[in-house]
Amino acid sequence: MIAMYDSGLGGLSVWRAVRAALPDWPITYLADQAYCPYGPRSREEIIARALKVGHYLVSQGATLLVVACNTATTAAIAALRAELSLPIVGIEPAIKPAAAMSRTGRIAVLATEYTLASERVKTLLDDHAGDVDVLRRAGHGWVEQVEAGELSSERTRALVRKVVEPLMGENIDHIALGCTHYPFLAPLIREVTGDGIQLYDPAEAIARRVCDLLRRHGCDSQGDRYYRFITTSDDAGEMALRLPQLIGHPYPVESQPLD
Repeated sequence: MIAMYDSGLGGLSVWRAVRAALPDWPITYLADQAYCPYGPRSREEIIARALKVGHYLVSQGATLLVVACNTATTAAIAALRAELSLPIVGIEPAIKPAAAMSRTGRIAVLATEYTLASERVKTLLDDHAGDVDVLRRAGHGWVEQVEAGELSSERTRALVRKVVEPLMGENIDHIALGCTHYPFLAPLIREVTGDGIQLYDPAEAIARRVCDLLRRHGCDSQGDRYYRFITTSDDAGEMALRLPQLIGHPYPVESQPLD
């Protein structure tokens, strides 16, 4: 079983890509909505939560773990790899391809404040964007709007415009989406940018990495496909309402508090 988790529903953008790449595999998705959003939390809190979630998913039969959250990857993937004995895939902003493909020499990265301030992003910038100007912007309120299912409301549109419109005078030609919630707001981002700016969503690259690791470790699906959805919130019905909107199909959702 492939296990995936995020602070909330954003990782479903990665779930879609993994399901498309591996249609015969069972996938369990856990939304840690009791602790969402992760962005304002301390590194210590995020690590402790990641280990609790990771151990739970291993107990449920995980063969491979996808940390479908940029903030959790940045803060906790080293701790997870040190403690859990299974392949673990993290996610990070697609700074490398955005910088490599830029013609103007100016790109933007949109992510949570925690991710933008992290050492991992600093390393990515040093390694892959030394000759490129990178504008870093936090999507304040974006995660909460996706969690609420407000993908096209006027409030969400205003929050997106507040961040993206000022970038339009900066001669950028690529935007790396550094939070898994943000691809769900891509239509609103494109309302501002038009077609002249490339958006980078790393979900498909993550799906390819998952496929590669499963092959390398000799794993197979054993023909037992299922899709399981879990929330750490006590309101499973709220997440169940969002699934058709975000992934195009209804599924039952279990509530599993991990405190």
